[in-house]
Amino acid sequence: MTDTHTDSPMSYLFACDEWFSKTGGISVVNRKLAKAVAEIGNPTMCLVESATEEERLEAAACGVRLVVAGTTPAGPDLHLPVDEILSAAPDVVVGHDRITGHIAWLYARRYGDSRLVHIQHTAPAEIEPYKDVTSAGSKADTREAFTRQVANSATVVAGIGPRLTRYAEHVLGDGYRAVPVVRLDPGLDVEGGTIERRRQVPVKTTVLVLGRTGDVTLKGLDIAAAAVASLPAPGALPVPTLQVRGAPAAACDAVHAELVAASGLARGRIDVRPYTGDSAVHRDLRSAALCLMPSRAEGFGLVAWEAIAAGTPVLLSAHSGAAELLREHLGVVAETMIVDVTDDVDHDRRIWADAIYRVLSDLPAAFVHAHHVRAVLAACLPWSAAAGRLHAAVRAGRNTARFEPIP
Repeated sequence: MTDTHTDSPMSYLFACDEWFSKTGGISVVNRKLAKAVAEIGNPTMCLVESATEEERLEAAACGVRLVVAGTTPAGPDLHLPVDEILSAAPDVVVGHDRITGHIAWLYARRYGDSRLVHIQHTAPAEIEPYKDVTSAGSKADTREAFTRQVANSATVVAGIGPRLTRYAEHVLGDGYRAVPVVRLDPGLDVEGGTIERRRQVPVKTTVLVLGRTGDVTLKGLDIAAAAVASLPAPGALPVPTLQVRGAPAAACDAVHAELVAASGLARGRIDVRPYTGDSAVHRDLRSAALCLMPSRAEGFGLVAWEAIAAGTPVLLSAHSGAAELLREHLGVVAETMIVDVTDDVDHDRRIWADAIYRVLSDLPAAFVHAHHVRAVLAACLPWSAAAGRLHAAVRAGRNTARFEPIP
């Protein structure tokens, strides 16, 4: 291990289930943050369940070495100790919420003096009521207890954006002293050479929603479908199609039928697509006229960030960390992008339909606004800033691990 009391680099191990994102925003944050930590001069590894040659090359180009988990008869298992990591003895081990927080804890425990970083990506008490109404409270209790247990051994606890940082402080506080939580604001990544180029208005009016369709209520897919169905009759506007990206491949037809039945939209105006890799998501974003994030609760909402980075107009829920961050950096300019969600379906349908109509009725102006927003945020929110903030907190933090190293 390196001397953490000097300005010398510190070696990092990130733990995540995947490198390229196929299932959600946590792996996006992991990849961007790991690359940014490496790019500021720290030797960086990332433990993943599996890695293609393309993934290895992409990571290596940014200074990250991918390490693949050991395999059991049931498949890859991140819990299995990997010799390559054990021999490297990283100074810092980074885990993500309940996805890999315990994996990072295991590796930090093995070394004893590694510094553990736990990153909070979700707010269980806010999201579970929309996912499972029969056991939401007990699930939130269990997940908050997990956070406290891992955080108890962590050198640094971090939250993604303002909303999740507050939530982590709330969960970890004991009423007498505040537990410091480092706020990591996601960077805005714009593809090389495109920051000055303004998106053209697409020839087809596609309204895009990205998100796991297993959480229809939480992600507000019902609101999106009902709002698009409530738009004025054809003639006033081009007829928009609602595209939903994020269903399991075997469930696309069932989700399509559910949204058609709930909204009354014609079957041909809803297009449900499966989970996919980053390249297809970016293609969807670049071809969309508008991206929606009508979540009833969203810890951050990286979907909105990706839409902004693509230069695509976006409407997002007021109940999201992304909305708070937009207001911090844009002030009143952000208000046209933020729409309330009250959980009154009829009311939400109307206000979202009004907001969608406002954008679609003047798409040239909407794309000019999106271009301006992207330029402002890209200048003030690089991933290098989040990496620097994390690294400074790790270096300044006292190693508070409360476990003995495994022989």
